[in-house]
Amino acid sequence: MKFRLIICCLLLNGPLLAQVKDFSGWELSGYLETYYSYDFNKPTNHQRPEFLYNFNRHNEFSVNLALIKASYTQEKFRSSFALMAGTYAQQNLAEEPAWAQLVNEASIGVQISEGLWIDVGIMPSHIGFESWIGTVGWHLSRSLMAENSPYFLTGARLTYQWKEHTSFTFWASNGWQNVQRIENQQGIGLGLGINHSPVKGMIINYANYLGNESVSFLREMRFFNNFYIQHELSTWGYTVGFDYGFQQLAMAPNAHWWGVTASFKTSIFEKYTAAIRSEYYSDSRAVILEDPFKLSGYSVNVDFPLSEKIVWRVEGRQFWANSGTFFYRGVDPKQSNFALTSSLAFQF
Repeated sequence: MKFRLIICCLLLNGPLLAQVKDFSGWELSGYLETYYSYDFNKPTNHQRPEFLYNFNRHNEFSVNLALIKASYTQEKFRSSFALMAGTYAQQNLAEEPAWAQLVNEASIGVQISEGLWIDVGIMPSHIGFESWIGTVGWHLSRSLMAENSPYFLTGARLTYQWKEHTSFTFWASNGWQNVQRIENQQGIGLGLGINHSPVKGMIINYANYLGNESVSFLREMRFFNNFYIQHELSTWGYTVGFDYGFQQLAMAPNAHWWGVTASFKTSIFEKYTAAIRSEYYSDSRAVILEDPFKLSGYSVNVDFPLSEKIVWRVEGRQFWANSGTFFYRGVDPKQSNFALTSSLAFQF
């Protein structure tokens, strides 16, 4: 019933790409992303690999994300509240209470001085170049780095715009992508982000996270780093990203994980856009992933704008397990995974 209400709200407001601006600082926006994905390993439970949090259902028509958001902005005050449903919310917030699985964003911000804001609540994280809104990214699916680092954080965020092309972000959060704290986890997560745009169309970004991930009296400190460069011109662009994480383990030697991704996009026939991606992810101690893995992968996708307001996307994506296996209920373990996915999305 809750899911139907959100979809009805989206449809009543119409499939328009431009955001709908109302009076006196109010703004209403929404996003709907439907998809069909076919995993050639044919999992009988219809669930794709556990490290994927978007487009993770096999051989069924589904909704990745349905979102409606209301924002209010004045000169020194801002607030946002967004509700969501879909397989992204179901998978990414599976450990959260039922009410939290419906909340995409809920924040209040106050300007302290010129260029300096403090916001408190549930907000997009400062990590990486991809978000839950698929059409702002170059690829239909998200990279392994994005899927396995925080899409959101809950806490207090301080942002400072220094000069025109450089900004800083400081976070104190409830931990690594938590709405509510995990039982017995008491540490505060801290984060720093630096975003710099040296020339038009180029972004250089560094972000980190530091927190105690232990649920006992023993410390298990996690230190995570993300770095990327993205350069986008009128008809082409490239992105290079790198993750490195380090974590103490109470009863075992310290562990680390890392990932790298590279993307290139270009316009084809003026109207369409194609993008290719190569990536590698290593978590041999299963700090972030549920099972130990070293993964290589690539993807190719094409975007077909059906109008200014609706985008159809098609993607083929391949993974190879350099270490570890893809195991599905009812399917023998595999060393590789290939899937074709198609999505249809609009914003208003």
